[in-house]
Amino acid sequence: MATSRVKASDMALTIIEKIAFSDVALNQKEIAEAVGIVKSAAHKHLNTLEDTGWIMRDLATGRYQLGTKAWIVGQQAKAIQDLAEVGREPMRAARNETGLAVVLSLVNKNGLRVISALHGTHAIEIGVREGSELVLHASAQGQVALAFGGPALTEKAFKGDMAALTPKTLRDPDLVRARVEEVRTKGYACAPEETLLGVNVVAAPIFDHTRSLIGTAALIGSIQHLPDPPGAEHVDAVVTLARSISQARGYRPERVEFCPPP
Repeated sequence: MATSRVKASDMALTIIEKIAFSDVALNQKEIAEAVGIVKSAAHKHLNTLEDTGWIMRDLATGRYQLGTKAWIVGQQAKAIQDLAEVGREPMRAARNETGLAVVLSLVNKNGLRVISALHGTHAIEIGVREGSELVLHASAQGQVALAFGGPALTEKAFKGDMAALTPKTLRDPDLVRARVEEVRTKGYACAPEETLLGVNVVAAPIFDHTRSLIGTAALIGSIQHLPDPPGAEHVDAVVTLARSISQARGYRPERVEFCPPP
């Protein structure tokens, strides 16, 4: 069932995201252009957000950054903070072992977003920025989310056209469903050049103590360093990484198989 959305609320949240994830502080004109509204409308939204403490304006430059309210609310997002902290050391170990970029994403009913990323050790950097939202049908992480997440994610992914990010992006719903079933069987996903040409990603699911999907762990690299299909060492590394974070969040397999005594 479709949810009703308030345009003003949507726009305010969009502005906050643009300010939060921009590499440089933005002024009113740049924000208006970034979110697709006229300067006068942007002025009203910015004034409201500034008055309520969500953003701050530098009086010398007229540029905006997040305010105290955003910081305070951010401190309450313990689940995100805890997941990032739990993943820090295992991510570093996986990066050092493989040389590849390592990405941790948080899954919710609306999709998944990168919350932590480490650059690889190769000369050319390949990765994603923290805060990036990942496309469900066209990313290894998204395919993991579809395989192990809730029905709301599936509904979102299959509603409307599936955009082609590259010529290799899966756009046929039947092909995406087949891929998702394959991921569910294998326990990991690989999406070679489906998000960006020349780049491959292998991802695995992260579960919590209720055995619910809460995130994904992924290795990212060029096709040269992360081939298609990925090597066993890459699959082992990402599955081990995801399992380590899952266990730290209280996950235990539904069944434990015991070896018979000799």
